[in-house]
Amino acid sequence: MMSTTKPSFLVRPQVVEHDRSLMRRYLWQSILRPAASMAIVLALLCMLFMAAAYSAGPVMGHWPRWGWSVLIACYPLFLGGMVGLGSVRRTLAELREAGTPLSEAMISSRPCVLLVSPLDPLSTIDLCAETLSGLAIGVALGYHRPPVFARNMFQGKIWLGPWRPLWSGRSIEVAIVGEPGEAIQVRIRRRFGLDFFWAQDGSALRAVEAVAAHLRTQLEQRDHALKAARRERELERVALNAKLSALQAQVEPHFLFNTLANLKYLIRTDAGAAQQMLDYLVGYLQNALPDMRSVSSTLERELELARNYLSIMQVRMGHRLRFRIDAAPELLALPFPPAMLISLVENAVKHGLERASRPGEIAIVATSNGARLRVLVSDDGTGLADQMGQGFGLANIHERLQLLYGDAASLAVTAAQSGGVDAALSVPLPAGKE
Repeated sequence: MMSTTKPSFLVRPQVVEHDRSLMRRYLWQSILRPAASMAIVLALLCMLFMAAAYSAGPVMGHWPRWGWSVLIACYPLFLGGMVGLGSVRRTLAELREAGTPLSEAMISSRPCVLLVSPLDPLSTIDLCAETLSGLAIGVALGYHRPPVFARNMFQGKIWLGPWRPLWSGRSIEVAIVGEPGEAIQVRIRRRFGLDFFWAQDGSALRAVEAVAAHLRTQLEQRDHALKAARRERELERVALNAKLSALQAQVEPHFLFNTLANLKYLIRTDAGAAQQMLDYLVGYLQNALPDMRSVSSTLERELELARNYLSIMQVRMGHRLRFRIDAAPELLALPFPPAMLISLVENAVKHGLERASRPGEIAIVATSNGARLRVLVSDDGTGLADQMGQGFGLANIHERLQLLYGDAASLAVTAAQSGGVDAALSVPLPAGKE
């Protein structure tokens, strides 16, 4: 079957129907604006000429005065009409060839384009200034060099054009509009200048759209970069939480195995004490295990877990273990990392008091200096020499503190004046909690 497709040189361009009212408006605009500019120039020249003629004498006295008025009024209107008609015909022919209908923005001397910025106002104006001061935007606007550039950071505005002064014509204004908490808009529009008095051929709209295209590309690239950075931070946060959960999972069996071993011993030696310890253990597990793998907790919760643990150990050790917990009520709701205090308390019992041949005491004291929360676990047991390097608890705490706070948190284990050990855990308070 033969193809019925016509060759490209036989295909007629699509016929465009322009809005007639818009065409009439465009025509009158294209006539009156050049006429007004020519009238102003001609009036100034006539004033100069008549002033010179008056000083030299009545040179053109044979002309009636109304003749000069008619000539001055009609000449710019005639000349402006000729120029405007030529511009209108040329512009409409170009639009017809391109298959583009006439629009309001094409005939406007101050077209405007709005963009939405994903950045804050200061970052937006910095990005716009960096983009609009380069050679690429000058070439896109037909300057073949970087544009003449000015900005006002306080007003959030940038101006660029082909020459100075910028108000003389063809300059573009970029304004950052928006309140904090709202969407930031970038408004690009042609400034009022001498080109207002000339017939518009769509060049103002093309210049504004060229600037908008460059800014839109840069804003999209910056938005993609910010989203990629947020995704990377989110992945790091997920990995951090997974690692913290794995480290905290090491604490759970360590504590449980020691407690069950103590319970097994008491079952053989003291059934009543074993029943009491079992009751404490059940209550502890009901409250502790569901949230032990959380990456956040409060000081009140961690102190309560330490109290339950010490109560369990007191059943086994009897009068050999005493403990006290001091914390101001206003500190209890402060955030505190989970499963760290219980490790310090367990070390104090196992490596400090269980090895001593005398009764001992464990004191837990919480204080705050406004920016940091400090929890001190003290015992008067066998001392630091016998506890150095014992167990994995201290290394586990150090690693979790580094993951959570970096260098802002610390764990210090020192010899106490009473002969035992002081373990001080210090963490920063979040903003607004000081």
